[in-house]
Amino acid sequence: MFEVKMPKLGQTVEEALIVQWLKQEGDEVKEGEPLFTVQTDKAEIEFESPVSGTLLKILVDAGIEIPVLTIVALIGDKNETVPEKYNQGITSGTIQKSEREEKYKTEKEKFGIISSDTSPAIQSIEESGEIIASPRAKKIAEIHNIPLQNMQGSGVGGRIMSSDVENAIQSQVKVTPVARKLAEQEGINLQSIIGTGIHGKITKEDVEKAKSTPQEEPIPLLSGITQKIPLTPMRKIIAERMGQSMHVAPHYYITVEIDMTNAKILRGKLPFKVSFNDIVLYATVRTLREFPSVNVQWGGDCIIQMPDINLGVAVALPQGLIVPVIKKAQELSLEGLAKTAKELITKAQNNKLLPDDYTGNTFTVSNLGPYGVDHFTAIINQPDSAILAVGQIKDRPVVVDGGIFIRPIMKVTMSCDHRVIDGALGGQFMGRFREILETADFM
Repeated sequence: MFEVKMPKLGQTVEEALIVQWLKQEGDEVKEGEPLFTVQTDKAEIEFESPVSGTLLKILVDAGIEIPVLTIVALIGDKNETVPEKYNQGITSGTIQKSEREEKYKTEKEKFGIISSDTSPAIQSIEESGEIIASPRAKKIAEIHNIPLQNMQGSGVGGRIMSSDVENAIQSQVKVTPVARKLAEQEGINLQSIIGTGIHGKITKEDVEKAKSTPQEEPIPLLSGITQKIPLTPMRKIIAERMGQSMHVAPHYYITVEIDMTNAKILRGKLPFKVSFNDIVLYATVRTLREFPSVNVQWGGDCIIQMPDINLGVAVALPQGLIVPVIKKAQELSLEGLAKTAKELITKAQNNKLLPDDYTGNTFTVSNLGPYGVDHFTAIINQPDSAILAVGQIKDRPVVVDGGIFIRPIMKVTMSCDHRVIDGALGGQFMGRFREILETADFM
């Protein structure tokens, strides 16, 4: 019998909330199959089953915040009997069942709930007037201006969960009955569809179009009406942090043009696959090793020299931007760095990142080259003191030894915090960065 524990979500995370169980007691589960969802500060992430077997017992219901490493469920053989100690809740580190039942009983009495089919609707408000809702539910409700006062929660003791708020948002969408039914059958989120019916109502044809082109983002149509687009939790965090960065850090910018001829030749000769972005990341680490005074942070009354190069890699997602971090990048080879970057980017795209995966950065690289961007400037990703903005590699005419040649040129701009990185230091850093890439000196 295997004890499933609440995973550690980061060095500073002591408690976590189970948002939803994706399996029920008695269900068969396979190793790697989603078992339940856990709330983090940016998203709800799926926790995968560590083993295969039957979900014999759920020890912690959804909607309860518990310490990490708490035993939340038992998985074993189908006919295996759950030991009495789990039923009695005396297992060390587990929320005791008797305590949970007493907690639920107290909550039911507080909310006036009786155990019968004729019980009144659960009230999600304490006697003090405070609404009982999960943090994520409150955040979503605030963003979408959804009142919680009269909402019936589906969690323990009437607690309002994020799914309750999302259902309320879904119910506000203007949609025909046929279109709503079709969307439910096909698992299509109505929030992602722009209605073409009267007053923007979503029709059956709109849903069928979304079904046939699920990979495309809906193109907003000008309606002639000013609209307020609610902020997603991620977008709200991005806005706060970028605004703060521009406010506190005096930015200045240094741009260089880099001849990527030798880098292209190197990439073609390597016995393993790497992208040009991987090559840029590796060159960044090589340069930071030679210029540790750039791998620093502002400490208010001092400059903090960071012991490791924790390289942030900006990744664009449909809901916003996230920066997974390659920890101790100075210890990785080009192949190892490329592998780690690919793993983190894949986790980001699948919403599998844990807090430890996107915190602790000391320097960041943002690459818009794949989008056909020649040149741009980036806002420093706090608490870093600099960020590289990488453009596309593009054939351009250049003068070499008095002759004109066509070479693959890449423009890169470094945004620096002038409080800790002076212009001369920034210039020296970018000069060496260019030299490493142009000579493809990676050995």
